[in-house]
Amino acid sequence: MSNKKKPIVIASAALTVILLAGGGYFAYTKLQQQTDKNTQNLASAGDVLVGDAYSTDSEANPDLEQPTFSKNLPPSRKVVSALQKDNTKLNIEIIRLKETIANLNEEINVLEEYKEMNERFAPKKLKDEMVDIENQVKAFLLDSEDAERFSVVQIEIMAAASALEYKEYVTRNRLMVTKAQRAKLAAEFLPGYSFCIGDGIALAANNSVEFNLVAAKFRGTHTLPLPKNLKADLDSVVTPCQNTLRMQLDNDIEQSKEKSLVRQ
Repeated sequence: MSNKKKPIVIASAALTVILLAGGGYFAYTKLQQQTDKNTQNLASAGDVLVGDAYSTDSEANPDLEQPTFSKNLPPSRKVVSALQKDNTKLNIEIIRLKETIANLNEEINVLEEYKEMNERFAPKKLKDEMVDIENQVKAFLLDSEDAERFSVVQIEIMAAASALEYKEYVTRNRLMVTKAQRAKLAAEFLPGYSFCIGDGIALAANNSVEFNLVAAKFRGTHTLPLPKNLKADLDSVVTPCQNTLRMQLDNDIEQSKEKSLVRQ
């Protein structure tokens, strides 16, 4: 009895397996079809978002015209179109800003050079250089045997006169004088001018009052005009000294320029 039921049970089980297998196959087929359909929909969505006329060349060259779209575009495509236009505008603006920045950097360089030049001739800085020159010339004269005929006061006046001529020299030629160049001026050019001024003052000042006026004038402590006669006498001896020194300094500048050209 039990032996007859076993084939039936086995047959039922086999039928069940076949039915399950068939149902799984059909379910798999249906799922695969849905997956393919979803893939196609995603691809279509990509076409809508990117646009058929889109080209990466527009990113490389923002000046290229962007693709035009129909007014009946879906919202997603319109968003992409608007973003493309905004991107083009931004790229163009970036290029313009870079050009503006480059121009501004050039202007900054020019202004910095102008500032440096103005600071060079600012009263405080130039005054410090004049003090340096005066001290160097004074030290040179005090150590010179040729200057023994002058008093300490005369030497101070001579050194002060040299500082004033130094000021005229650098401002007239718009020069940037280094410390080494000032030392050269104080040792090679200004001593001769100082001796010329010292001898000239001795001739121009007829008494101690006039001498004190001349001394105050060179030192900058007397700003009022000198008496006519004293000024005329002083100019007659100082002008030749100035002309000689300025000619020497101008020749030195020309020689320096020639040497610079030869080196180049």
